[in-house]
Amino acid sequence: MRLAIFEDETITNFSPLTLTRPTYELFIGTSPIIQKIEKKIEHEGDILLFCREYLKPIQVEKYGNRVNNFDRIDDSTLLVNGLLLPNNLPDKIFRKLSEKGIAVISNDRVVAAHLGEESFEDELMRKALTSGHDVSRLIIERVGKKLTIDEGCLLTYPWELFEMNGKLVAEEFKGGEWEGDVDDGVKIYGDAGNIYVARDAFIESGTILDARVGPIYVGRETYVHAPSRVSGPSFIGRSCIIFGAQIREGCSIGDVCRVGGEVEATIFHAYSNKRHHGYIGHAYVGEWVNLGAGTINSDLKNTYGTIKMRIGDAEIDTGRMFVGCFVGDHAKTAIGTLIFSGKRVGVSSHLYGVVMRDVPSFTIYGETIGFGSRELCLDSAIKTARRMMERRKKGMTTAYESMLRHVFSMTSEERAKAGVAAGKLLL
Repeated sequence: MRLAIFEDETITNFSPLTLTRPTYELFIGTSPIIQKIEKKIEHEGDILLFCREYLKPIQVEKYGNRVNNFDRIDDSTLLVNGLLLPNNLPDKIFRKLSEKGIAVISNDRVVAAHLGEESFEDELMRKALTSGHDVSRLIIERVGKKLTIDEGCLLTYPWELFEMNGKLVAEEFKGGEWEGDVDDGVKIYGDAGNIYVARDAFIESGTILDARVGPIYVGRETYVHAPSRVSGPSFIGRSCIIFGAQIREGCSIGDVCRVGGEVEATIFHAYSNKRHHGYIGHAYVGEWVNLGAGTINSDLKNTYGTIKMRIGDAEIDTGRMFVGCFVGDHAKTAIGTLIFSGKRVGVSSHLYGVVMRDVPSFTIYGETIGFGSRELCLDSAIKTARRMMERRKKGMTTAYESMLRHVFSMTSEERAKAGVAAGKLLL
């Protein structure tokens, strides 16, 4: 059976995080969702991937010709939602999907469906799979049997990412004999078997590793400076530098990040910097983000009430007391930036002062310092992104630049609705 992963109608719920990546590349626990699906579900051959068409070129750079390629569909294809956390789906459900013509549905969304080749032949289905629109309805129309299950296996809203992160870090942790170098002066609380230090990692004397609540993973070539404290469950990826930070429970830090200050229940995707003091909590930070010294986000209201967020055109009560911010790729904050709870920060935005509302992509936000909100020149944004990528020895490909240009165009209406002043402003 061929395995194929698709994006569904909830793409926009995760904006701006999903403006620059498919849903299945969101990071949670110790890996992106795509890796969890690939490990959990038995399949034959390479996984096929369906995503929005403008993301296809950068996905092809990663995965080759198995992206939006209907010629590689088999007569027995298992379509799996890219927001599925497969460990939350019982094995008996996967066994039932061995029968063709059946779909597993949760809250009117397709979790997975076993389809024949003919289901992919009409243009409507192909358009849905390469846009993310109306996918569930079209799949449900093409199956003869529907199995409805309770909610809990599909991600629906962005705050679920950090809310479930610690649990997944604990479930996915694999220990073993330490391969890295841990100074004798490192203090360990809890079972040392719940800590893993990968090859060529180094942890300085004076660091505290607290594994009493959950496990700790420190990736290859990562350097942890004293006086850091890392509390599990937490995951730190490859080639990171931790600058005397307080890494609280429930954090995942992706590869090649620089982190200082205090972070709690937060996911850093990869290649992002929070080098200096300041607090980031109950948040998701995308790639190539730089948070300036003293940047702080609120994740708790003074009233201890639940936090509301704007999702699309609606304001939604998250039902959660702790919700921080969601920061899109290439965003930058100036020193002393303060971000209110439940705020979304768009791709390639630049923030100054106190941020009291959502910031659209490619926006220079400085409303509390008398600057207002101005559109950032696209060429300037691309030049800034290229400079940061080159600092980490990563070149910007033509496909990546084209994707950024497309995101700039598709978010123009969002900037207009927010009252962002258009015009050429260079940084």
